[in-house]
Amino acid sequence: MKLSYRNEANARATAAALGRPLEQAKCFSVKAAASDENEILLYDYIGFPFNDAGELVKTISDMRGKRITVRINSPGGDIFDAVSVFNALSAHDAKVTTRAEALAASAASIILMAGKEVQAYESAMIMLHEPWVLIAGNRFDMIEMADLLEKISGIMVDIYWKHSTVTKKELQDMLKNETWMTAAEAKKKGFVNTVLEGKTTAKASFDMSIFGKGPAASFEEVADQASLVLSLMQLKQAFDPYTKTN
Repeated sequence: MKLSYRNEANARATAAALGRPLEQAKCFSVKAAASDENEILLYDYIGFPFNDAGELVKTISDMRGKRITVRINSPGGDIFDAVSVFNALSAHDAKVTTRAEALAASAASIILMAGKEVQAYESAMIMLHEPWVLIAGNRFDMIEMADLLEKISGIMVDIYWKHSTVTKKELQDMLKNETWMTAAEAKKKGFVNTVLEGKTTAKASFDMSIFGKGPAASFEEVADQASLVLSLMQLKQAFDPYTKTN
């Protein structure tokens, strides 16, 4: 495929769309824990064009111990970077627990699926949608990219299907319609094993205006519980994704 979306022009366009500067700090930190336990805080956009997810993959691969806990509060990021993190966690010998602390949206929800135990605070939200990308090119480039996005969507459906009780057809519809779930809703569909009571201190204060939809009818109540700093005006004026990611 001669067209690569990972170029400077697309990086700058993505940064402008998200209202974020390029070359930010890494998307994770490792919290000191007992010798047989590791804790990763994944609290930002994942991968291209803002940071190098390869650093997180290497950190995971180098971890020793019986348990890894990944605490997630992220609006998502690059799907290939997210899948690389998902695979690193899935392949690790340790017992991996993933936890949605406020928001696990888009590609971050793929990483959430890597846990042998998947947890979510009762005030957290999880979002699934079709893969999308911001690119420029001619009609042949666009056809190529559409084919690639279809393949990526299929990979995402397979991952969600293996880690939920939802059928592939239902998952395809969920991605197409951009689905927001509370922790309780995600548990009902098998995405989450355990809903944690009590309030997390995490706040999902990301600009979500790039997404086509926000949480459904109970948005105001859930937003208050999770301290989601989302603008209703931005959501109403949101443009359709550059072309979507899981």
